[in-house]
This record gives sequence, structure tokens and C-alpha cells, in this order.
Amino acid sequence: MTTKRSMRLRSAVDPLEKENIAKRQKLEKTEYEKRPFITYKGKCMYYTTLVDCAIACDELLQQANRSEEEFVVGFDLEWPFNFQTGPGKVAVIQISPTLDKCYILHVSEMKKLPKSLSEFLEHPKVIITGVNIKNDVRKLARDFPGFNSDKMVENCFDSGVMAKNCFPTSGRYSLEKLVNRILKMKINKDKKVRMSKWHIIPLSEAQQKYAAIDAYASLLLYYKIKEAEEIKAIKDKEDDEKHPEVLKLLN
Repeated sequence: MTTKRSMRLRSAVDPLEKENIAKRQKLEKTEYEKRPFITYKGKCMYYTTLVDCAIACDELLQQANRSEEEFVVGFDLEWPFNFQTGPGKVAVIQISPTLDKCYILHVSEMKKLPKSLSEFLEHPKVIITGVNIKNDVRKLARDFPGFNSDKMVENCFDSGVMAKNCFPTSGRYSLEKLVNRILKMKINKDKKVRMSKWHIIPLSEAQQKYAAIDAYASLLLYYKIKEAEEIKAIKDKEDDEKHPEVLKLLN
């Protein structure tokens, strides 16, 4: 219901400010359209059988065990979607342990996943990074037995949430928005690929690239966010040293 007060408030908005907002939005749109698409030039390691997926997960687990510090991986899932029945079962798991390597596990025909995968995702050294990542690992645990969703959630670094500390926004970050804001690039969300039949083996080259880019971008964003946090911490420390009287008031 529109009240007289709300109508007065709307009419009180400066016409010049409206014009400036419109110009700014147009400029942002123009800048966005000129930006290049993010690309992945690394290796796609694509596996479709339980044995091959188990071997790949063992490799990841061994890397985590050997790591002397946190082992960060870009992570994403793909599943088919039907407008009548809704989201299907997880079909593809993407894991990027480095910026030039992506494991693509096609698990659509498996009833149970390798134990080494759950051990890896629940490993105390592993950090699983992505956007809305906690819901992804919860879905994985719902779709397949043998996963401890609570442990996986503890290992999650949600880029969409953590980015707000250094890159404030009034809304929620999607992967697309983060790539635009932080990397100054676009991510190709071609509907034909995004809504494709992810459960059908084998994946096309276009599907593999699409899947790899999401995991790759997630890992790259993690590094950029961490870098921004370090810069912010240094700047905040310098500001505190310049104004010690502020610290005394806070304490």
C-alpha cells in the first residue's frame, strides 16, 4: 500500500541525483560489456569410473597429507535441472588444487563415492573454497552416503561472504559478480551449457571447460581475497599507529 508519506519521500529525491545514478549504472554496464571472459588454460583431468575417481581422490588426499600448511582447493558441483522435477542428483564434482589443474569427477552413474573423497573433503588441512559452498557440500552429503556434512562445512571458505570484508556490497555475491568486481572479468554462463545434461557421459569439451572455469575462478578469487585482507590489515595497523588515541578510547 502506497502512503502519502512514501510518495513525498520519493518525490523528494533530487532529480540530479537520479540522473547521476542512471549515468553511473550505464557506465558500469558499458565497462562490464568490454571486459574479457575469464579463461582456463590449465589441464582438465576427467574421470568417469569409480576406480579412476578413487585413484584421483587418493592423489588429492596424499597431497593434503604432505602439505605443511592449509591445502586450499577450488570446488564446485554440477547437476541436471528439470523445471518440472527440480534439481537432480550431483553429477559432476570439480576440484582445483592449483590454478593449472582441475580434477573433474563424473559421478552421475555411481551410487557411492570413493572413501578417499570424503576423507579428503573432511581433512583438517583442507580448505574448500567457492561461492555458496556450504550448500554445495550439504547437497553432496544428501545425494551420496558416507559424508559428514558438518566436517565439510567447517572446512568451507565462502568467497561470497568473506569478500564483503574488503569489497563491501549491499547485496549477495554470486560467482559472476565476484569475478566482475575482483578480477575485472566476465564469466561465461552460457545457458546451453549451464542447463545441459550433466548426467550424460561423456561430457563435451565445452562442458569440461565450463566446469573447470568455475573451480579455477573459485581458487583464484580465494587468493585475491586473502591478498586484499593482508593489504587491509597492514593499512589498518598503519592507521592505528598514526592515531593511537583512537585505540585508547576503544580499549
